Amino acid sequence: MRFAFSVFLLTAGTLLASGAAMAQDDPASLSGGFDLIELRTGDEGDAFIWDGTFSYGDSTDQAMLVVQGGGPLGGQIDEAQARLFYGRTIGENIVLLAGVRKDFKPHPRDAHAAIGIQGQIGSRLSWESYAFLSDAGRLTGEGQVIYALPITRRLYLEPRVAVGWSAQKIDVEAVRPGFTELEATVRLRYRLTGKINAYAGMVHESLLGGTRALARLQGEAVKSTVAVVGFGFSL
Repeated sequence: MRFAFSVFLLTAGTLLASGAAMAQDDPASLSGGFDLIELRTGDEGDAFIWDGTFSYGDSTDQAMLVVQGGGPLGGQIDEAQARLFYGRTIGENIVLLAGVRKDFKPHPRDAHAAIGIQGQIGSRLSWESYAFLSDAGRLTGEGQVIYALPITRRLYLEPRVAVGWSAQKIDVEAVRPGFTELEATVRLRYRLTGKINAYAGMVHESLLGGTRALARLQGEAVKSTVAVVGFGFSL
């Protein structure tokens, strides 16, 4: 994985540099921000999460960093990961991604090879899908669809649906093959400025399939619904 990581950095840097040199009318730039910085509150206590994406490149080639994590409010962070991708835009609204993912928490601190695809339909609907192969040989993935429904010039409703899956059972994570989890959310966002928004909403999480059955046998919760408040910003 260290070798693959080094090759990825070298390749991405070379492609970005060559792309910038060949396309003076399309200079490289830095973009992105934190889409989610939020507090979740429910029967099991309060939690804090973040989800941010930053990219550098032009309209064709980009290096992309994704950071995600969270934990109980006032406690230790119990989940943190970073993903580094090289992205290549094909057509007008499709980006192909290849790179690495590193889990810093929880244990085991796996490293993954990662591939993905992102797309957009019109100005309101966006989607993304990823697959990860860990250094222990575990194949997992996730996908998400996001829709932005404008209500006023500044106010809009944002429903999302995300699913996770696993190609095999992972005993250390109490996961079984197939679709493993579903997250359905709705957030009402208000644009404070062109680059900053605040929101409130609801998040429903549910385990699926064999993972759900295993959790039920172990006496664990298989679903939860929590309220959220937070903000997002872009560069």
